[in-house]
Amino acid sequence: MPMNPQILASIVQISGKIASYIVSNRPIRLKPAEPAPTISQEILPEPITVDATVKESKATGIEAGCLPCAIGHTGTCSGLLNEAVRFAKGEDGVKSLEVIDRVSMCLDELNALERVDLRPEQIVDLPPWQKTLANKALDTSRSTRHRLEGLKSVEDLEQAAAGLQVVRNEIGRGWFQQRPSAGTK
Repeated sequence: MPMNPQILASIVQISGKIASYIVSNRPIRLKPAEPAPTISQEILPEPITVDATVKESKATGIEAGCLPCAIGHTGTCSGLLNEAVRFAKGEDGVKSLEVIDRVSMCLDELNALERVDLRPEQIVDLPPWQKTLANKALDTSRSTRHRLEGLKSVEDLEQAAAGLQVVRNEIGRGWFQQRPSAGTK
């Protein structure tokens, strides 16, 4: 026989009150405080010592070479300028936000090339053929950067883009043809 709904509701209500009473009146058991961790001599790292005779590694290999990085920076900048020229042919010309953004990103690439990858200490000990390419990349980067900083017209932008692309090709070809790992037929 089914149970009366009122009786069932009363049982559920009283059970809820009993559970609530048990939970709220149970004794609170606090965990004992754990002692604060201490630093022992065993886990401290060894002091770092610097050997004054160790020379900073230079980027001379393909893995970290300054010339492959320079090729990358000039290639990225060249692509950005090519896109900027495309946008500059619109009604806003070189004042287009797309042009300004791309020129700014190109300037970032050129700054990284000059101030990181082709710093004097990175190229001073390069073989002569690599040093020649590095200096060509530096000269082109500086002249392109100055040209972009004084940008006034679409023609100025086109000249900068074209000039950078020509030198980027020369540096890339020079690197890939002369690097020690270049195979010959």
